[in-house]
Amino acid sequence: MSPRHAQDMKLLLVEDDRADARFLRSTLARNNARAPELVHVECLKDAIAALRATEFDVVLLDMHLPDASGEVCVREIKQANPAIPIVVLSGEDSEDYAIGILNEGVQDYLVKWDGDGRAILRAIRYAIERKRTELRLNHLATYDSLTQIPNRNYFVQYLDKAVSRARRSGSMLGLVFLDLDRFKGVNDTLGHHFGDKLLVAASERIARSVRDGDVIARMGGDEFAVLLENVSDIQAAEAVARKLTSTLSEPYLLDGRTVNATVSIGITIYPNDRGDPATLVKNADIAMYQAKNAGRNGFKFFTERMQAEIIRQHELAQDIRRALHADEFFLLYQPQFDLVERRFIGVEALVRWQRNGRVVLPGKFISIAEESGQIIPLGRRVTEEAFRQSVAWQRAGQDTVKVAINVSPREIHNPAFCDELGRRVEEHGVDPANFEIEVTESCLMQDVRSTQRSLETLRGMGFTLAIDDFGTGHSCLDYLRRFPIDTLKVDRSFVKDIGVNRHGPAICRAILSLAESLGMKTVAEGIENEEQLDFLLRHGCRHGQGFYFSEPIAAAAVTERYQGGARVTVEESRHG
Repeated sequence: MSPRHAQDMKLLLVEDDRADARFLRSTLARNNARAPELVHVECLKDAIAALRATEFDVVLLDMHLPDASGEVCVREIKQANPAIPIVVLSGEDSEDYAIGILNEGVQDYLVKWDGDGRAILRAIRYAIERKRTELRLNHLATYDSLTQIPNRNYFVQYLDKAVSRARRSGSMLGLVFLDLDRFKGVNDTLGHHFGDKLLVAASERIARSVRDGDVIARMGGDEFAVLLENVSDIQAAEAVARKLTSTLSEPYLLDGRTVNATVSIGITIYPNDRGDPATLVKNADIAMYQAKNAGRNGFKFFTERMQAEIIRQHELAQDIRRALHADEFFLLYQPQFDLVERRFIGVEALVRWQRNGRVVLPGKFISIAEESGQIIPLGRRVTEEAFRQSVAWQRAGQDTVKVAINVSPREIHNPAFCDELGRRVEEHGVDPANFEIEVTESCLMQDVRSTQRSLETLRGMGFTLAIDDFGTGHSCLDYLRRFPIDTLKVDRSFVKDIGVNRHGPAICRAILSLAESLGMKTVAEGIENEEQLDFLLRHGCRHGQGFYFSEPIAAAAVTERYQGGARVTVEESRHG
């Protein structure tokens, strides 16, 4: 926006010397047919009143007034109207004084009785432009360019002041963190254009759901925050969280397409949860991730127990890192069988941790390894050992044993994963056809394009591919069509329900029918009795594993028990 013409500008002159005021007015008029409108006041109090009552383009400010002087004048003017440009008028022609004045945040400095009307108007126009630039830069520094709401920098600064106010007044405030569930899936499947529109729409819904005066911000990515000042009690903060959960979970119509999204919310209360602003931010973040881990589309209040759990997880991550160096992880192998021919067909490699004399199951450490990044070296260790053991079995004269290896989402989404796996295949001289790569259903949804590229590369290398724990996540049948999947593994939780309730068998039948229609192999996990085995056979499940056949065993036991390879039967395995 360009500066207005002189005759369209309205100037506020704050000057107690009437002679100086008359001189300035005549100077501005001398060389201009239509001089700007000039409103003159003689003290700071009247200037503040004028700024609150009328819109001005510039303040021309004398620094020595009857009721204030120096930086106080500048500060009060800026508080009355933070957006108004200020040009200081002074009788001093001193460079040091000018620099000092400009450092107070004014836009220009003019010496009284110096210069003509054109020079003064030029200075005023420059001051207006400099102020506009300053405001624009401040906006960019403190507001999110996409949603046009405050950004993290602004919010953290505001939170600091709000906590100070709450401390002085003894009032309560609530800090709410929100994260859109599976936002990455929207970006991956519909594109960043839709992702951006979803963020804008979500920010608008948040603004409509909170009270007047509550501050909202986009903290980064798909994460938002709300500051609730002067909340009466915890129930008031909970009411806001419930409204946010309900409002944000309603379907979005974006460019003619319906997009469904939910939100996970974490809440911390001051002074109940104590702490400085940085600690409150950490508390809200912890509570938000607890809400996400609890199943999403809900909210959690921060508790000390959550903090203790975070500390425990951090310590466990450190122990995993140490255990990798100490070589404390090892593999057991779960035998798999052809249920129709009742013969041994291969194994699933399962990682275990020998920690302080006790064997730790993967459910206790895999998620921490994933979050901390230690899953990459741990996965590398598992693959190396599985390859090494496969070669050892072949050298011992055993028939080919097919090995299933679990691969984490973080590994699949690592751009270097396929190349590194290829190098290990060459180093060990193994045939990829003897290995099946298992990925979880949730892995497919995290980064669709990246996952598809990785799976197609693995298939091209000769590996077969399986979806582990199928049916436990948010299944999308389109993914089965798009990804080069060979095998669906029926999760043990569904198999366990066979003969117990109607839901497990119904889900098993649906998965088996789906796999058959898509030409995929099925492997049932967790088979423990004849009733489960008979049900699976009747409904077309060809392969399975579980304690009915064998518990996970060491490599030496595989060699001893299955030295006949594919000729070993179910009965021989159970009594081996």
